[in-house]
Amino acid sequence: MGFLIVELQRRNYVITRFRAGGRTVVCEESLRLPVGETAGLISFLQGAVLAREDDSVILAVDPALLSCRATMLPFTDRRKLRELFPLELKGETACDTDELIFDSIVRGDGTQLAVWGRKRELSGRMELLQAAGADPRVVTASLLSWRYLLPPHVPGGILLVADSSGAAAYGDGELLFFRAFWGEEPATEIHRTVTALELAEGLTVERVYLMGDLAGMVIPAGVEDVWMPLPLSVELASAFGGDHSLALAGAGAWAIVRSARKGDLVNFRHGDLASISEPAKARKKLILSAILATATFLIFSADLGMRYGFVKNDLDFLNKSIGTLYREIFPNRKKAVDEVGEVKSEVRRLSGVGSGISALGILKKLAELKGNDIAGFYETEIDGNQVRLKGDATTIQAVTDLKNRAGALLSGVEVGEIRSKPDGSSSFSLRGTLKEVGR
Repeated sequence: MGFLIVELQRRNYVITRFRAGGRTVVCEESLRLPVGETAGLISFLQGAVLAREDDSVILAVDPALLSCRATMLPFTDRRKLRELFPLELKGETACDTDELIFDSIVRGDGTQLAVWGRKRELSGRMELLQAAGADPRVVTASLLSWRYLLPPHVPGGILLVADSSGAAAYGDGELLFFRAFWGEEPATEIHRTVTALELAEGLTVERVYLMGDLAGMVIPAGVEDVWMPLPLSVELASAFGGDHSLALAGAGAWAIVRSARKGDLVNFRHGDLASISEPAKARKKLILSAILATATFLIFSADLGMRYGFVKNDLDFLNKSIGTLYREIFPNRKKAVDEVGEVKSEVRRLSGVGSGISALGILKKLAELKGNDIAGFYETEIDGNQVRLKGDATTIQAVTDLKNRAGALLSGVEVGEIRSKPDGSSSFSLRGTLKEVGR
């Protein structure tokens, strides 16, 4: 998997390509252009995208475009936090929250660091990349991922990591706040940051780690024990082939890749910024989707046609087989309208009411059960071992007596609705299951 990291810093454009596989991340190439060389940036990006269309393009903007504030909302889901921050911070930002895009860093103690930027400024940087055909999947800032650069440290100590664009303060490995550098003297900006932490937050900075353009700066007198180049981890150094100067210069881009692979990268490419994309690329995706949909429909239609053909052939073969059997069973009959139905009817007729059951014997036993109080049975139905009767009785008590007598022949005897007639007699229905003795 490839990553193309484009850092639009205040003084330079830095483009770094990484190849990630397994647990290793390797830098394949890096280019640094001075700000103003926009044509060179676009030309390089166009060639880079054509060479590796599968690379994930990540835009890292200057931290001067972003702001932050600590919050204490009872949520850890970043999607919910993005939706709540505009309401929570309304009236507390430099401009209306409708003009801002938010994301968050969730800390281990349950608090969050809300981070935001102006949609108009971020979309302008995105359009610069899109003009080169490099539509970024992620819009972030390098210093929001610097925690992956921190060396092992005793808990409780405050660390400050800085390059020429800004500084980020960490406590127990958690980002406390960040600050962009506006002045021309990074050393002065770092002193101001350390002083602000001590006076405003009551935090004492134990180490200041320098990286990027500041890795080779001359350490001011009096802070030699506190300020030092960023210690390099084995993974970071090996990503740049063991070259420490290259590793310090590209540490920010490497941290972005680590954060992206961990899945906790701050990303402003959502909401209104998610809909900003290159029209030509969008059309290409739509055309590809249409081609895939058409191909899927054709494959489905062909499969359905083949299935229909197979079923039709099976039915035709089955009908021919039934016709052949019918002519063999009834050679003297003319062609029937429903051959299957006639065969079933003949089988039922020849087999009687059921296997081992004599219809005449059952009717005889039912006649013996009738007695003098039952006028007669006007409907008798025998289906297998099920017997259903309808008849007339002189009284309702006669129906009850018949039910009791029928228990010798039938099990589960049930009497249906009994209707009284004008002449005082009653009609009834009775049903039951033949016992073995009655067969």
